[in-house]
Amino acid sequence: MQNSMILCVDDDAESLNALKTGLEQRGYAVTTASSGPDAIAQLKSVTPSLVITDLKMEPMNGFELYERVRKDPLLHDVPFFFLTAVDDFLARKYSSFLGVDVYITKPVDLEMLDRAIRSKLKLS
Repeated sequence: MQNSMILCVDDDAESLNALKTGLEQRGYAVTTASSGPDAIAQLKSVTPSLVITDLKMEPMNGFELYERVRKDPLLHDVPFFFLTAVDDFLARKYSSFLGVDVYITKPVDLEMLDRAIRSKLKLS
């Protein structure tokens, strides 16, 4: 998809594999991380077009991952999506306050996610 590489982060292997498969079927290159620290390690050598992460993870949750990534000047402008089972007003509000680009709740509608990715990455 026009060199668009997406980093997906989730500590639930089944959810992560389903997301990866769904995005690859839509033409995206996808790399995965099973935790926040794993994602941070990968981001030292890879700059994705977009990051999609779960919120509820251990030992680093999605908010912590977002804040760590935003401190890196090379990654500061990479779009960030939260894809989470947390359907909570305060979590959404805090995400907006932080500057998270998109907040989507699980179960994911892959067509809606694809539209959000295309819009954010300005793909046709």
